[in-house]
Amino acid sequence: MKVINKYILGLSSALALFSSCSDFEDININPTSITEDKVQIGHLLNKSIYEAQQSPHIAERIFVLTWKSAARYDRANGISIGTDNDGWNTDYLSTGFGVGWLNYANNAINLAKKRMDAGTATEVEVNLYQMARIWRAYLISELSDSFGPIPAENSFDGTIPPYKSVKDLYAFILKELKEASAGLKLDADMSSITQNGNNSDLFYNGDMSKWQRYANSLRLRLAMRLSSVEPETAKQHVAEVAKLPLIETPDQIAKVKEKDGWSPATAVMSRVWNSQPISSTMNNILLGLGGIDIQLNDTLKKKVKLIDPKKNMGIRLEKHLPVTTNDPSAGFFFNGLPSKIDPRATVLFNIPGYDDRKSPTGTYPSCFGKLAGKIELSREPEEGEKGEKIKLDVQYTWNTWVAGRWNKKSDYSSPLTGESVNFPSTAEKFRNGTNYRIWFGNWETYFLLAEAAEYGWISTSAKMHYEEGIRASFEYNGVSHLVDKYLSSNDYNRVGTSVNYDHTTEATDYQVSYTDGYTNQSKTMTYHYPNNAVYKSHVNNDHLTKIITQKYIANYPYLPLEAWNDHRRLGLPFFENQAVEVDYVTSNHEVPLTKSNYKECKLEFYPKRLRYPANLEINSKDSYNQALQLLGGKNDTNVPLYWSKTK
Repeated sequence: MKVINKYILGLSSALALFSSCSDFEDININPTSITEDKVQIGHLLNKSIYEAQQSPHIAERIFVLTWKSAARYDRANGISIGTDNDGWNTDYLSTGFGVGWLNYANNAINLAKKRMDAGTATEVEVNLYQMARIWRAYLISELSDSFGPIPAENSFDGTIPPYKSVKDLYAFILKELKEASAGLKLDADMSSITQNGNNSDLFYNGDMSKWQRYANSLRLRLAMRLSSVEPETAKQHVAEVAKLPLIETPDQIAKVKEKDGWSPATAVMSRVWNSQPISSTMNNILLGLGGIDIQLNDTLKKKVKLIDPKKNMGIRLEKHLPVTTNDPSAGFFFNGLPSKIDPRATVLFNIPGYDDRKSPTGTYPSCFGKLAGKIELSREPEEGEKGEKIKLDVQYTWNTWVAGRWNKKSDYSSPLTGESVNFPSTAEKFRNGTNYRIWFGNWETYFLLAEAAEYGWISTSAKMHYEEGIRASFEYNGVSHLVDKYLSSNDYNRVGTSVNYDHTTEATDYQVSYTDGYTNQSKTMTYHYPNNAVYKSHVNNDHLTKIITQKYIANYPYLPLEAWNDHRRLGLPFFENQAVEVDYVTSNHEVPLTKSNYKECKLEFYPKRLRYPANLEINSKDSYNQALQLLGGKNDTNVPLYWSKTK
């Protein structure tokens, strides 16, 4: 009697089979007594997708604290300064999580192929085979984009499956997506996997036309990943796929319903102790962008102080807040709400001091144990100085500051920067289990097409696709009534980027007012737009910057890995350096930032990957060495992946 991998057994016992093994050694598992003919391929695929939603354990460590930090979606240290966490990486690259998700997809594919070769596969199983290939292509890209070379398939001969280079992995998954899309039987009756409580398609409920769109859009995404290193290969795939059905409308979005509680279906950003405050990167992008008045409800409009972020920087507190960074907003406390900000900002982020941070039960999450209010800052006086106290009211303000190494200023500013409630942070609706986790939004399709058109790879209009992407994002965030005005705006954000696609004039430095926090005097200064030298020196408002800037906003908060991928691939959007009050320690894998180079913008200041877990080297030295040989560098966060920008 033939048997199958033990991970099929896990299907019949729900979520029981998590393993503590932390590498690809167990991608092949000793068989059990479960017979192949009893296994439903749809259950294997469903299990893989369900688990990959990420339970709170792995979601906190990888989605929130790693990907969102690397993408500069959240204000955080860790991977944003080059230090990853071996324990988290061990969990992620284990049979309990990432390797396990890939195992389920591989098992579904192998079992379906076996039945197809034997002539016993049903039409439904043929489609499940193609669906599993599409999903596996995504999983391979997720793990490879995080670590680099990985094994992609089971070997089933008792040996450790070989690692593949990132180049070979991408060639494999692009081929898989092309074939799987063409192989789907769109008119097949898929009701057997969707009815009677037997839903084995969490994405599309058996709609094969939407699976085909997902396959094509995913191929578009992954082909564009090669834009810098293999432009001809990327161009060929993009030109082919642009003629095929793609994810274009809200009902075609690849998404899975989230829940409350503790399971893989739990909202991926749900842990109440993860405040997820807005980053300086995102804040500088949003401030002033589009020239639209801040969107507030009538109650708030009567309470708040509005300040034009173009004309006023707020209160200068350079003795409490670090200025050892190339963040153009460094050192300031913005003592009100910005009068002009991207209209999606107050949909995506909560306003400090406003009670929309409450959970559905009316209680505050633990990281927001109180409303923002009045605080007092003090500091250790330097020689010849008197002690001083700075009083601030944080309620209804909009602030964030770079993370990094703050030294003494961390203590001086702790009543302000040490309280999560004082920052705009990821909105409650993304945390409470009432939303859908987005895997591929229709806006991303349009921004990918816009980029391709900008390169001349397709004949359609880059501007048209760019505006379609913005319209799709505005529709998703419920602010479509403002989109026409937004699209015509020439107003710059704090990075020097405007919305209007035809407006490519570069922003010039200008005079702006502020208040000295120590003398209370009104002063002026020259506002310097940043130099994003890892993209193009002194270019902040060309077409590609606009496209990736809008894609960056639109993908928030569910697609941080894609935002990190774009920055590694293109150097866009502008990522400021984290604070350098003391030099970083490169021996601890921190990026080489020092007090002498913090104003510079260099590729080596931005991490490129996660390190393989230490136990891979310990438990399988040959596999570890093979992986590093294919990677082309040591096991460090600053070694670029094959498709990453390298100059």
